[in-house]
Amino acid sequence: MKLRKWILKVHLYGGLLCFWYLIILAVSALHFHHDFEFMNEKSLHKESQQTINLVIENSKDNSVLATNIQNVLGIPGDYIPWETYRDSNEIFYTKIFNLKNKYDIKYDPLTSAVYITKTNKGFWNVVNALHGFSQSMSYAPLLVFWKIYTYVCLIVITFCIFSGIWLWANRGTDKLIGWITVLGIITLSVSLMIFVYIKG
Repeated sequence: MKLRKWILKVHLYGGLLCFWYLIILAVSALHFHHDFEFMNEKSLHKESQQTINLVIENSKDNSVLATNIQNVLGIPGDYIPWETYRDSNEIFYTKIFNLKNKYDIKYDPLTSAVYITKTNKGFWNVVNALHGFSQSMSYAPLLVFWKIYTYVCLIVITFCIFSGIWLWANRGTDKLIGWITVLGIITLSVSLMIFVYIKG
């Protein structure tokens, strides 16, 4: 059957396509539930400091100034509003986060000096951050490909699940065992979800 061969090819190449996505999803999900210490190891974080003199359009609005600084520096990521403030000497502070790095920024409007502390959060932070990530980010245009990849994998995996059940159900032999296995897995999964929902 041509349809059967086509579906089997989708299973083969779809599995190769979505392999890394499923690995990232599985590893990050395990970390969220079990909080592995080696993934949180602060000693793996690397810091670097830099001072730059820049002409930045000042503003009384903290969010506008944070955006202006980010635009001039061209740092990918999003500034954190609750970490953005001025001290009594009008020194401005903000933080910008992306999947890989954290930037602590201090701006002195009197000297036009920007002090940047860049912290590389490490490989595992990137893996965990990619779990379900589908938003856009300033100065990171390539992240749109991860969003596309996520949706493609979702479509392929969903298709493979239902087409796999269809292929199994249309086998000449072992139909009963196949249906019992599928229904058993569905029952077990639903029961586990209900248990978790009730027990928390």
